[in-house]
Amino acid sequence: MEMQLATSNITGFWLQTVLYMMHHEYNNSLINVIHNKTLSAESNMTSGEFSRPEHTRCYGVYGCFPITYPWIDEKRPVAYHPWSPAQVDVRYPVFVKSNTNYPKFIDINNPASVRHLGINPNGRIYFITHGYVESGDRPWIQQMVNALIDNDPDRTASCVVIDWRKASNPPYTQTCANIRLIGAITAHVIYLLYEELNLKNLDKVHLLGHSLGSHLCGYAGHHLQSVFGLKLGRITGLDPAEPLFSDTDPLVRLDQSDAKFVDVIHSDASEWVSKGGLGMYQPIGHVDFYPNGGYNQPGCSDPMKKFISKHEDSFFWGFQEFFGCNHLRCHQFFTDSILHKCPFVGIACESYAHFLRGECFECDRHGHYCIEFGLKAEESYNRLIENGVLKNPNAPLSVYMITGADPPYCRSHFRVTMSVSDDEESLIHGGEMGKMSLELFGEGGVRSGKMDFSKNPVYFEPGGNYSAILAGMHVNKPLKVMLTWEYRTNPLNPLTWRLLVVPRVYVQRIVVQMMENRASFVVCPLNHAPVRADQENEFKGEYCA
Repeated sequence: MEMQLATSNITGFWLQTVLYMMHHEYNNSLINVIHNKTLSAESNMTSGEFSRPEHTRCYGVYGCFPITYPWIDEKRPVAYHPWSPAQVDVRYPVFVKSNTNYPKFIDINNPASVRHLGINPNGRIYFITHGYVESGDRPWIQQMVNALIDNDPDRTASCVVIDWRKASNPPYTQTCANIRLIGAITAHVIYLLYEELNLKNLDKVHLLGHSLGSHLCGYAGHHLQSVFGLKLGRITGLDPAEPLFSDTDPLVRLDQSDAKFVDVIHSDASEWVSKGGLGMYQPIGHVDFYPNGGYNQPGCSDPMKKFISKHEDSFFWGFQEFFGCNHLRCHQFFTDSILHKCPFVGIACESYAHFLRGECFECDRHGHYCIEFGLKAEESYNRLIENGVLKNPNAPLSVYMITGADPPYCRSHFRVTMSVSDDEESLIHGGEMGKMSLELFGEGGVRSGKMDFSKNPVYFEPGGNYSAILAGMHVNKPLKVMLTWEYRTNPLNPLTWRLLVVPRVYVQRIVVQMMENRASFVVCPLNHAPVRADQENEFKGEYCA
């Protein structure tokens, strides 16, 4: 699909550059204001002087926009009025199965024309929008549109892009104001479709917004309820923007009241001021997904590698990934979950640390609910309610999972427990230091890929049980486990010295629990053989007899 829109893709080049500059220059002034708790309605950041204009500005049918509390408080010390509708100049290109290359545009001034855009009133209608200093013709939006339309089970889906590029430029504070009006305009567009296409309700209308676009979707959902008495079926927040939104009043940001189902993906949720994270950590939806804990995504630790090797067609997108890899992962994960059919599941837990310790692993027990990631999240969540498993639907669920570093990102989760024998031979030999890794082999040659049991060497001693949460490719029915041990010697640690005997660990059995399959199996070494360093050691279920 090639979106034939007016302006150049070069806009995308500036996204992370501007955010980076904001963090180190422009936002230093804003951060000082926040820390000093100085409140003001509008600011002139160049002069450093603050003025206070009228509190409310109205734009006809789109309503009035105050900049009094809660739009201005200690978390939002600077507030602007939105630009006028003519200035924001938001566009709505429409993509359907029969036309994904040359979109038609919604004409707000000609309501009857929406009947000729090819939108199926019985199908799902997706609205997708970008964030700060971006545009509606971004490659990730093109990819998501194609994935949604091509993989719709009923072949009736339509996609509408909310393209507000002209209103997404610096300063950030003005852009935060502009999305309030754009949200209201989008609500009117959705109501237009509702009226002209005779929709029964908005249950099949699903808004997806990245960064500031997440809060824009929230404003649209709120406006639909307050003005038209209609509630959206679903909003998906793709790493909602944190600066000026975290810990604010629900009216100011996306929250679970904005649609019947609100799911949020957090991928760059490090603290903004100290670590430069662009996304929120605060849970704000019915289900909040925190892949890999919500920050430091796999494959993003060395973004320069991606930047240098980025495909020839776009130096600009490579540059953006260099500055904002974690922030972009959210929509990459979502699109990937549509394209690949492998299980993509997370589990609700008290924290990511609890999850990694294996304390939240058994699905739907003790409040640890398993939720499918991506498009199936709503169905998965509703099924828990219908089956009486989820006792408090109003309580937000924080859901954790591990992903891969490259597509397909989906991974299966395994809780692995290794038991070291305490028989005489093991006790005489004593403990050993090293790193274990294992791989599951399944039917048809399917393999999980090698998974490290721990990041750092572990001291394995007789009688000990060692557990870890691992993630690998999906293996439906495992047949065996291959265990590898990297022996580590430390001249300062006598426990690692093996001068007269061969290093070995007497692993008696391995218990593997599979979260996605809700099953477990036990494997053992042949004839109780010890695990030897730097070679593959085979474990099978039949060896346990």
